[in-house]
Amino acid sequence: SRLSMDIETPDNVPEADFSDSGALYSILERPVGLTGQDWKLILIAASRGGHWKVCVGTLPFIRPYVKETHPMYARELAPTESNRGRSRPSLARLNRKYDRIARALTAAILCFEARSQYAWAIRAIDDWIEWSGRRPRKEAVASACRVLAKRYRGQEVINLVARVMSIPEVGITDDDASDDDLDYTYEKALYTESINALYKHGMYEEADQLYAEGAANGHLPWAVMEDSDPSTLKLDLHGMSIAVAHSAICVSLQKETARSSDGSVWDKDVVIITGTGRRSGERFRPVLTTELQKMLQGQFVPSLAASAVPGNKGMLKVPREDIVAWFDHQRRQKRERLLAVAEAMRDITSGDRLERALMQSSNRLERALRQKYENVDEKAQQ
Repeated sequence: SRLSMDIETPDNVPEADFSDSGALYSILERPVGLTGQDWKLILIAASRGGHWKVCVGTLPFIRPYVKETHPMYARELAPTESNRGRSRPSLARLNRKYDRIARALTAAILCFEARSQYAWAIRAIDDWIEWSGRRPRKEAVASACRVLAKRYRGQEVINLVARVMSIPEVGITDDDASDDDLDYTYEKALYTESINALYKHGMYEEADQLYAEGAANGHLPWAVMEDSDPSTLKLDLHGMSIAVAHSAICVSLQKETARSSDGSVWDKDVVIITGTGRRSGERFRPVLTTELQKMLQGQFVPSLAASAVPGNKGMLKVPREDIVAWFDHQRRQKRERLLAVAEAMRDITSGDRLERALMQSSNRLERALRQKYENVDEKAQQ
């Protein structure tokens, strides 16, 4: 760490402990005389050691350095022309300064994930967004999504993704320029990682909701292909992970079958295009095809029997009968959930649940009193 040796010691030093950051700022003009790089390295060291409490205590000290990079201080974003002068730094300079300390949050969130501290992960991301006015690095958000999914908080994953996506982009940072694949944007990476986390812990409905949002906003590819053959429905899953492919199949089938729910019968076979694995680790090995067959057999109720298309190992075919059975099962489940919700709402509005609870409470009280009096009578007789 580099200490500030050029700052004179004031004559009258106010009495304050290390929790009084305001007094320290007035003495040293920076937290404990360390730079933003110093605090970043402390966070990285604490993260590697698994000391999540150190990360919690260190994040407030890096706050002034993060706030200095806020886009509102940029010359280009000044409210009036009179304020645009050399006193204000350029946005590019603020971005470079921000990139040098942005990994501090990633280190802290990774430590929170390792220690399953999901509440602190959300708090840290919210504070970082407020301090920096930017989207956090995708590695940090993905780590927070994983720890939330691990604790089965699927709705909070959806809320976190929506909150991050609502922040406008501010220039191009190292986080965007470091990707080898230019098509793998920040938005696509965020949706993909969050869907992977939800899928891993069995929260398929939340994963489907995120896929539908990502596809609707153009950040994820829509699986349905336009085809001249009316007897088949083609789904293109090129470039998708197994989790995203699962959600793509579910959402696509639900949307397509909803069009035929007006009385017409579903009469299409489903053809799934997975590719031949040219970009996989082992060239020309259809990795996604094998995994999809296992998924369609084990994770769809009832299971979908997918068979390879003769002459094309990168395509799977699901017969229309299985699609109809799956759609009927989904419709029955949805109706049962709606009936359960309606029953619960009826009990709440009518007061039946409260009345039953009061009756049970009074019955328990009556039994307790009866038992007490019986014990008193037995002792008196003895």
